[in-house]
Amino acid sequence: MLNLLKNAFASGKASHAYIVVGEKPNIPALLNQCAQVVMCNTHTATDNCERCLKVAQGIHQDVISIPTDLTKNRITVADVSYLVDETYKRPVDNSLSRVFLVNAVDSVAGIGCEIWQNKLLKTLEEPTAGCYIFIGVTDAESLLPTVRSRCQVLKQSKVPQSQIEQKLQSGGLDVLVCQMVAAMCGGSLSSAERLISNAQVVKSYQVALDTAENMTSTKNALPFAAQILEVKENIADFLGFYTLLLRESIVVRLADGLAQLPLFKDSIDKICQNYTISAAQDCIERLAQAKRQLDNGANITVTVDQLLLDLLQIRYYRRD
Repeated sequence: MLNLLKNAFASGKASHAYIVVGEKPNIPALLNQCAQVVMCNTHTATDNCERCLKVAQGIHQDVISIPTDLTKNRITVADVSYLVDETYKRPVDNSLSRVFLVNAVDSVAGIGCEIWQNKLLKTLEEPTAGCYIFIGVTDAESLLPTVRSRCQVLKQSKVPQSQIEQKLQSGGLDVLVCQMVAAMCGGSLSSAERLISNAQVVKSYQVALDTAENMTSTKNALPFAAQILEVKENIADFLGFYTLLLRESIVVRLADGLAQLPLFKDSIDKICQNYTISAAQDCIERLAQAKRQLDNGANITVTVDQLLLDLLQIRYYRRD
């Protein structure tokens, strides 16, 4: 990712705005590294370059970060107004550029998520010379299409799933759990290590597996709803792994060699019996809808109950 950015600046082909995609814990560091490339494309902080050191330490006056409230970590209209105003100012710290780092990982859902993005649009459309904007997110699709269309995308390099599995297994961990986590970590070893150390995350994956495999009618749905609510603090992990399981059920029927969970063959075969390809596709969209609802503050009990009912209805009616 950084090499692409360095080459763009070295060749004079850099864009004025980028979307930086990576794992949530890595976003601040990735944004900072992007700022270092803009400010000094020939050195690093380890070379004792004064400019790079200032960027790395967060004290460079021409590198401006939002949100300003690091406790809530949500972008406000006031933050964007501040950014826009600063783009019209000249560099002040012995540099030729100004860099704006926008950590949007917690601001792309919920109240106000579209307002701050729309306010940023004019600056993205008509940038001030020498100003560069980097927007950090975990998924570029979470941003408005109008924002995405005005930016280039930089993605954090991914570690192959097999390597992550081997690394996790070298610690003596359960091979099935290692494969689940490796498939869900987005190609980030640090993310995988963080996920596998969280018992509730692993439990949410297991609940998703049990639900996808064994929930077959409204008569036996109630115990599954209770299990899901036991991991409600990790509901996003549950929804994510359930989605992966349904995708796997599609993949094994269309291109088995691309499967991410080969150790779960028996479970995936059972899920294939539960859901036709068209049913699996519809259920994936319904899971995404549930996540959006919860992100926007919906009641979790009501949302889970309706989700399970909808999944069962889709399973029944999409038997073609």
